[in-house]
Amino acid sequence: MIHVYTKERHVKKISRFLDSIKVNYKIFIDIDENQSQFDLGVSYCFPKMIKEPLLSKPRLGFVNFHPGPLPKYKGPTELDDAIKNQEIDWGVTVHYMDETYDTGDIIKIQKIKLHEPPIDQKELGSISHYFLFDLFKNIIMDIYNEKVSSTPQNEMK
Repeated sequence: MIHVYTKERHVKKISRFLDSIKVNYKIFIDIDENQSQFDLGVSYCFPKMIKEPLLSKPRLGFVNFHPGPLPKYKGPTELDDAIKNQEIDWGVTVHYMDETYDTGDIIKIQKIKLHEPPIDQKELGSISHYFLFDLFKNIIMDIYNEKVSSTPQNEMK
């Protein structure tokens, strides 16, 4: 069983995809700490920090799908920071979650080479979310089936 924590606007596309691959899941748009054990927790652009005791409930841990490249762009201001820095080397990340915001071991970064620096949050957000959902579709079952490895962020170049 996969428990996905996300924003309302992502529920339909995530449900459609998970239904298509016939995996058991539940989607939450708010934190529910009264859950019994489950296999994998997923934070997909979820705006709240997932803390204990919920963080320890899934057998395989929690992963976060983050709309920026870690470790360089952590936290909820990653898009604004990239625009300010006129970033053209961008990416989206999936990583294991720990008690601190966006610091867990990285499973994969999908790199994106922008043609020019983004001009606003909406533009970069659209690009990021397109590639983030692509990353989700391509790796969620490998994570669920324990076919991934991860690298501590302090070992990333």
